[in-house]
This record gives sequence, structure tokens and C-alpha cells, in this order.
Amino acid sequence: MFIHATADKRQQHPSKEAGFTLVEIMIALAILTIMAVVLFPLFSQTINYSQTTTTRAHLNELVKGLKVAYEKDAMVVDTTGADGDVVFTSNWGQVLGAPNDPLGTATLTSGSTTVNPVQAYALGNQASLESGFYAIAGAAGTSPLSLATDGYGNPFWVYVSPEMEGHYDGYPVYYHDVAFLSTNGAPSSVTPASQGVTYTCTVNPTYEQSGCSLNLGTNGGQHDAVATFSGYAVEQHLYHVTLRKMKTVGDAYGAYFTTQYLANASRNADIDYFANIDTAWNGCGPGGTGGNAYMDTSSPIPNSGNGSNSGPSYYFPGENPDGSTASYYGTNFLMDVQPATWDNNAFINNLGLSLPSVTSAWGFLMGIGNGPNSSNYGNGEPYTQNRDPLSCNTNMQSPPYTAFILAWAPNTVLLSIPVVGNY
Repeated sequence: MFIHATADKRQQHPSKEAGFTLVEIMIALAILTIMAVVLFPLFSQTINYSQTTTTRAHLNELVKGLKVAYEKDAMVVDTTGADGDVVFTSNWGQVLGAPNDPLGTATLTSGSTTVNPVQAYALGNQASLESGFYAIAGAAGTSPLSLATDGYGNPFWVYVSPEMEGHYDGYPVYYHDVAFLSTNGAPSSVTPASQGVTYTCTVNPTYEQSGCSLNLGTNGGQHDAVATFSGYAVEQHLYHVTLRKMKTVGDAYGAYFTTQYLANASRNADIDYFANIDTAWNGCGPGGTGGNAYMDTSSPIPNSGNGSNSGPSYYFPGENPDGSTASYYGTNFLMDVQPATWDNNAFINNLGLSLPSVTSAWGFLMGIGNGPNSSNYGNGEPYTQNRDPLSCNTNMQSPPYTAFILAWAPNTVLLSIPVVGNY
């Protein structure tokens, strides 16, 4: 009796493994659908925000990395004469932009031209990544492929100007402008050209104005993400730093001349106290007597003339500070000019200068010209001519004597600071 009652009581409880009813499932699905409808835009916005943020971060890194890489290799970048390319290495091993001079033009010195972009790599072919991104990524400290890709997984579009001619402090300045563009997740069939985007570069020599401008148009391009870079800002800074350093060296050399004069008991105002004699050539000299009679025979600074130093030796772009030579485009050289460290650092040691103080912002030694033909170009075309007792130009044999502090800028532009000897 007792056992039967217990069995009946157990049968009154439903099984714990019973499933949901159809109504319950339909209610759950309805709730999930409503939640998806409500939350999807939020998820979409979050993803889009992340992609946009990544794109802009990469654009910022590109510009920062390009600035560092451009400044590091500025002498090469703006000497190649490449139009539509930024060439970071003299062997063209790292190039940003379309290869093989796509614009087919000479250096832009006047007028305007429109630049077509190239993609950092062919879509779906990451192995085709432009080699210039390795130079930029090396400077930025990041991955080249990552840097070349926007937040949507697409390669950036790259615009590179022709080499343009600007001006700074009376000197020509050669440089490139660059722009990077992302279509912000638009389909692969959408290109900057289809959006009406244009990149136009203009040089106006009359007003000394130059540069490039990016017009995003009105066919969707206004939603693109872009970043622009000007090589002029880099080169302008390098010109400024180099000319300032050259002026400091020139002031020290001028003070040296006066000190040598005052230290000489005879204090002869016909003597050129900038340098010692030319050991292998007596020049023409005043009255045909030979110029060495009017040089400072007690000077510890040697003469930069041909005879003393086996011919012209200040070739573009100048020597490296360690004394090694660099090979660049062009063969320009200057007569009667020597690197600032010639003859065992005699010049810098006697002026109390350091090696960095006579190194240009492009990383090459300045040249010192105290010889009779300083600083004629090696092809015979006169540029400047030193006032020197050894000169064969009778109009240049008498005081006030001069010397020159010189430095090469990109594209064989010669920077020159004259130094006048004061008694």
C-alpha cells in the first residue's frame, strides 16, 4: 500500500528534459530579430569608425615617415630629375610613384601639369607593393604593407608630382610634392578619376610660387580620406640650416684673416692672409712678379689651388664626413676648392671648428675656396672668381682679398658664402 502511493506521487511531476514549445521559440526569434534590427546599425557604425580611424592613422604615419625618409635622402630625391617619382636611392632601388618617368616631362619650371595616381600595389597582388614604401616604413618603424593599406583593406592611391623648381633666398630649390588618398571603402571599381579627383601642380616663376593642389570634386571624392606632403618644406629647412652654418664658418674665417694680419709684425696690407702659398704654382701675380710673394707664408691653412692639391677636387655632391666619396648624377666640380677637412683638417683645426660644423644639412662636407680660380665650374664656365694674388685676372689681384665657403644642394645647385678679408 505504501509503495503504490509513492509511485503515483512521482508520476505527477513532468520530465526535466521537456523542450520549448513552438510558441516560446517563435517569441524568442521575434526578440532576436528586433534586437538585430536595433543593434545592426550600431555594429556597422562601430566597424566603419574603426576602419576610418585606421585609415587616418595610416595616412598620418605615411606623411611622418615620408618626411623622415625624404629628409634623410633629400640629395638623391631631388637630384634624379625623376618626374612622377620620388627616388630614395641612387640605384633606384626604392621608388615611390609610377616608374619610368610617367609624366614624360622635364623639371617643371613654369606652367601646370595634372598628375595621375598609382595604387600602392595592384589590388589582390600585395607582392607588387611599390618599393618606396619600404623607405617610408623604415623611417616610420612599421610594416610597409600595413602602411600602404587603408582601414578597409585597400591599397592607398599615390600622387607624385614632377620635380618642381621653387626658390629660397635667391637660390633655386628642386622638390617633389606627394599626396595619398583612400576612397574610404568604396567598391574597387571606384577610382579617384571616376570621382572627378584631380591633382594639379603649378610653377609660377614670376611670383616665385609653386606647389600642387588636390581637388576632390563632387562625385563622391569629397568623402575620400587624404594626406598631402610638400618636399619644399623639407628642402627649405635644409637650405636654411646649411646657409646658417656656412655663414658661421665664413665669420670664423674672416676673423682668422684679421687675426693673422694683426699677429704679423709687418702687418702688410698687400698680403692675402687667408692661405699659404700654392706649393706648385706661382700664379701670375701683380706686375707679373708671381702671386706667392703676396700670400701668407706663415699661415697654417693651405692653399686650395690646383698646384697644391693635384687639381680640382670638390665634386658634386661633396665628400662624406669620413672622407669617402659619393657617386651621384652629374659630374660638376669646382676648381681651386677643397673639402673642409683637406690636408689633415688644417682648416677646421686652426679655426676651432668641429666636423659637424662644416657638414651641410644634406650630410656632405662644405668646400673651401681660397685659391685663384675659386670657384669656377670645372667645365670652364665662370661662376664666381676669387680675389687672390695668384689670379691671372689683373682685376682680381689686389685687396680686398676674398675666400668662399661653398656647399652643394640637390640638382647641383651651388650655395656660396663670400668671405672678405679685413685688415
